[in-house]
Amino acid sequence: MMINNFLVTGPPGSGKTFVVERAMSILREHGLRAGGIYCPDIRKDGIRIGFRIVDVMTGDERILARVGHTGGPRVGKYQVNIAGLDEISGRAIERAIRKADFVVVDEIAPMEIYSIGFRRAVIAALDSRKPTMAVVHQRGKTGFIGDVKKRNDVKIFEVTRSTREILPYKLAELVLECAKL
Repeated sequence: MMINNFLVTGPPGSGKTFVVERAMSILREHGLRAGGIYCPDIRKDGIRIGFRIVDVMTGDERILARVGHTGGPRVGKYQVNIAGLDEISGRAIERAIRKADFVVVDEIAPMEIYSIGFRRAVIAALDSRKPTMAVVHQRGKTGFIGDVKKRNDVKIFEVTRSTREILPYKLAELVLECAKL
């Protein structure tokens, strides 16, 4: 079985999103089209107060989770916006499977897995022939996150101080190999 799904994990603040964003940039320099989602911080006065969810192909975005958001499940200090998550994630990932050269999912973590649409879209991406790069929650060992990590068509990379700078190039190389097939 060919491995075409590349998962990036590591502790909070280790640079997982940096690694995937840098790999995405390298792949774009090679003429590949990215699709999927990423979830940047929302900051106020330098303090993280939430996350946005952004469609890589269109730039469309919604609030993923925020301190003080009303409704939705609580993860840590954040309330998850299930409607926004459902609206962007399924559409963005499905579009990426159809139109992009590779799929990006940042990130498969406790907030996102509250969305059935997100989970379905992630499985569709992993099951597709498209190379998929995803950030995955480090501590998740069971449930949806554990099942994703245990798939036999994934390779997991851990971000550490010693791997943070080289991993984007390694991921880009692997995705390029898969995209050529």
